Amino acid sequence: MKEYLYKELSIAPNSSLTKLTKTIYLLILLSVVSIVLESEKTISNGHEDIFLMINYIFGTIFLIEYVLRFYAIGLNPEFKGIKGRVKYIFSFYALVDLASFAPFLLFPAANESFLLRFLRVLRLFSLLKTSKHAKGLILIGAVIKDKFYELVFSIAITFGVIFISAVLLYLVEGTIQPEQFGSIPRALWWASTTLTTISYGDVIPITVLGKILTITITVASIGIVAIPTAILAAGFSEALSKQKDLNKNG
Repeated sequence: MKEYLYKELSIAPNSSLTKLTKTIYLLILLSVVSIVLESEKTISNGHEDIFLMINYIFGTIFLIEYVLRFYAIGLNPEFKGIKGRVKYIFSFYALVDLASFAPFLLFPAANESFLLRFLRVLRLFSLLKTSKHAKGLILIGAVIKDKFYELVFSIAITFGVIFISAVLLYLVEGTIQPEQFGSIPRALWWASTTLTTISYGDVIPITVLGKILTITITVASIGIVAIPTAILAAGFSEALSKQKDLNKNG
């Protein structure tokens, strides 16, 4: 029984997807859909009992899965013995499993308090379980890990330019438009939307110098925002080339 669960629940390292695991992933997706629908009051009002029953059903299913996974995890060399089981309980995927059912068994009924709504939304994190078998997500994770320092550096540059832009517009427009640029934090809203090229047009400079700075910053933002994208694109290209070489050699 334990060996069967170890295989069917895809617990083994580098294990493949089984029919049982696919079914669990489908249930996770359906549970997330129920959360999304329940958040819309025009749908959930008058159907609270139905959503309550759905929460109980999904919560019970994921609880059973958690118990079975905990029972079979001992066959994994990494989680063997008592210390291994304790290590598993606090591992990333085990915590994701816990988040997928605990809030719904503890707080199944609809509640408007922020804490309970937050706990119930934790079910969304159960989707992260699929990343273990999603080749695309695994590739993304590998690329981010490989290009981590370059990404951090480029993001730091972006935030630096945003801050400098906010300071400049604060100095130029602050006295003229105190509501929009009267402080650096207020100017940061404009700088953030402008440099990310999603400016809403709700805050605009009106002085000549402010407009010149806006044009300069907008042109510069095209290249600045593209830097992380270029780093990731290069990383994906390298990773795919390595994968092709491995497939040829294999």
